[in-house]
Amino acid sequence: MVWQYPVEVMNSVRSLVQRFQRRSRPQSRSRIFLGTSLAVAIGVTVVAFPSGTATATGSDSKRREVAALADELERLTERMDALGEDYVEAIALQEELGLEVQQARAELSETEQEISQMRGTLYQAALSRFMNGGRNSTLTNLLTTTGSVQDALQREEMTSIALNTGALTTDQLDALAYKLNKQRQALEKKESEAEKLAETVLSRQSDVELLALQYESRRNSAQGELADLLRAEQQRREQVAFEDSKRVANQYQSTQQKYSNLPKVSARAQTAISIALKQLGTPYKYAMSKPGVGFDCSGLTTHAWGGAGVGLPRNSRAQYYALPRIPKEAAAPGDLIFTGNPIHHVGIYLGGGRMVHAPQTGDVVKISPVSWYKVVGVGRPR
Repeated sequence: MVWQYPVEVMNSVRSLVQRFQRRSRPQSRSRIFLGTSLAVAIGVTVVAFPSGTATATGSDSKRREVAALADELERLTERMDALGEDYVEAIALQEELGLEVQQARAELSETEQEISQMRGTLYQAALSRFMNGGRNSTLTNLLTTTGSVQDALQREEMTSIALNTGALTTDQLDALAYKLNKQRQALEKKESEAEKLAETVLSRQSDVELLALQYESRRNSAQGELADLLRAEQQRREQVAFEDSKRVANQYQSTQQKYSNLPKVSARAQTAISIALKQLGTPYKYAMSKPGVGFDCSGLTTHAWGGAGVGLPRNSRAQYYALPRIPKEAAAPGDLIFTGNPIHHVGIYLGGGRMVHAPQTGDVVKISPVSWYKVVGVGRPR
């Protein structure tokens, strides 16, 4: 559609041109040309202004939409990181608790065996006493377990017989019975904790998967031009982050000499870095640490440093608390960079403001800038 000039504007332009021409001399063609050019310029200005305003407004609207979408995806990424590490932490706790339950069951079994041996001793003592004309009680009454008051009386009788033959002491019997009771209570408590933790693990897994679907859906909602603008915006932000991270790292480098008595950088740091870099392009998979298949953030650091001969806990929070802490100004290649509150992400520092990490769902192991303002701690494996 061609935009039409308002009548009032056109009349004003014509009047201006006519006045200018009346005042001009015939030989002053340059002035006539200038007047005509002025009219054309005014016309172009009048025409272009509405069109330019519409274009600028539309462009600004697109930029705002893209920026808002990029912000939303970043927030979803952080939430996924946090939930993913919650899930990994719950899995680790579940494994630890499973081992504790197994140990408790083994200890309970040993105590039950001791009780069984004691019963055998009591049986033999009572049988011997009975066969040799002992107390006025039948063998059945002495050895039958009913779980009632009669059972307690029988136990007392058998204990008395055993004590008379020098087989046991009352303290031994009482201590063993107390130990068995305590072990049963501890086992029941741990089994109850294991059941609740299993529910937590399933809940965390469901939360992560739901959030991942939400992320993918939101990202895929950008189609055509909006998708291109989103990619450009994300690339722009990453480039700005790289430049800023490098600048801060250079500032830190100039002040490192003021730190003393810090743990030395491990001789295995470069080995860990090399192992991590071999996984560039491997997809992000939460709760996974399989070379060439998938990693989450702590899965990558565990794999890399484990390959260098240094064992690390399986989740980022546990790694943070297990390692010697280093001021971020003194970060060196191989150190672990922790972010999030509570901590939910970790990467391996490469130097120059860069780190290798497994970022998020839908992404791959890659090199990224360190967001220094988000760093809550630096750990140094040894």
